[in-house]
Amino acid sequence: MNLDSRVEQALQVINFVERYKELSDKFSLDRTPKEKRLNIITGELIFDVFEDLGYRAKFDGREKFFYIEPIKENGYTFGFHIGIFKGLVELIWSVRDSQNKVILGTPLMEFSRRLISPDYRIMDPVIANYDDFENVMKIAFEMYEDFKQAFMKIATED
Repeated sequence: MNLDSRVEQALQVINFVERYKELSDKFSLDRTPKEKRLNIITGELIFDVFEDLGYRAKFDGREKFFYIEPIKENGYTFGFHIGIFKGLVELIWSVRDSQNKVILGTPLMEFSRRLISPDYRIMDPVIANYDDFENVMKIAFEMYEDFKQAFMKIATED
């Protein structure tokens, strides 16, 4: 499945592949082997990280992920979901249009495959502690904010 052209352009504008690869390499499986991963998380500490970075988050107990309260901007709704499982941090961005049609709802790990090749893979970041999580999220939020800006600029030019 191809990415929406506005999404693809925005990802290229923010140098997504390079930035996500750098994040993945910095917080890699090699750096954090299984026995050192953060396996048990405390929701309160995770919420503190989000708050320290300026975001309000909630937890979906049924689906087992955290999410940032959706942001509406010029007819688009942006979302950010975060799953943490056995030290792996899955990051998912979403975009919906004014009719609530999903334009994007894909894990970041998939973007590189869709932009480069189905065989190309950048792994999710791996964390050993809450400091790692905060550092991953700081970078991820910077990318998210850059993506939103680039997407809105492209969408308003259409």
